[in-house]
Amino acid sequence: MHNNPVPIDDVSAEAFEAFYARLVITARSAKWAYEAAVKSVGCATSIIGCGCEAGIEARSETFSTPDGRPGHELLFFARTKERLKKELIKRVGQVCLPTPTVTVFSGLAKGEDFPLGEKVAMFGDSYQSGRKKFGRDLVSVPITSGEFMMEKSVKMGRGIAGANFWVFAKSYKTGLKAAEHGAEAIAEMQGLILPFAGGVVASPSRIGSAYSSLKASTQADYCPTITNNKNRKIPEGVEAIFEIVINATSLEIAKTAMKKGITAASTSGVLKIGAANFGGKLGNIDIPLRSL
Repeated sequence: MHNNPVPIDDVSAEAFEAFYARLVITARSAKWAYEAAVKSVGCATSIIGCGCEAGIEARSETFSTPDGRPGHELLFFARTKERLKKELIKRVGQVCLPTPTVTVFSGLAKGEDFPLGEKVAMFGDSYQSGRKKFGRDLVSVPITSGEFMMEKSVKMGRGIAGANFWVFAKSYKTGLKAAEHGAEAIAEMQGLILPFAGGVVASPSRIGSAYSSLKASTQADYCPTITNNKNRKIPEGVEAIFEIVINATSLEIAKTAMKKGITAASTSGVLKIGAANFGGKLGNIDIPLRSL
């Protein structure tokens, strides 16, 4: 099977179910809303070493914040509810609370309730209080520059993480450009994030390592610079491989995003499109590329 006319591997992308939350971060100005959003999703690219995978969600044309101020929607994904809860407490408490003028709201209408605001409000040292504003139940935490407010409870849903595809290119330059096209096309969609920087992964990983202390390592079988690997699987003529990873609020959104990204990435200089599959060691969700 070909696409534009790049060959599509007969392989399934292996993904896994993840719990997620959407937070709406607002502030008095676009500057402080952006500062809080960027710091909140920092160092959250992969569950290999990060507590969660997070990013800023694309805005819809009708997007508006509960308080009418500048803001962003953030998505956070984790394997377990407990891990997600810990990350939300840490990131809201360590980033949003001390950032000037910030307010935090839940961005999901349905899901399991988690009293995130009440947990973070304990920073108020017993001086925190409840507020009813913007049609939401908020908590107010006294701080030296006024008060920090956020919704008492946020909702958590179930989504998908790790949906992916690989770009096999005859040169680093053409491969990166193709991957950028794919990432840019996907990033326009709502209901998902591309957790890695710029949406492009320069170092896809495999499960396991030669070192017992590590649970993951580089995809040595696909590294062009490793020429003495007897298990070498990189196709002839390929100089670089880039990966795009997608976390989405539903499997259907992930599939649509993959199709859109693969189409955009199927440009001149791309020798084929593939995907990472670990034989069920990562997750139990398989997305056959050709079915897209």
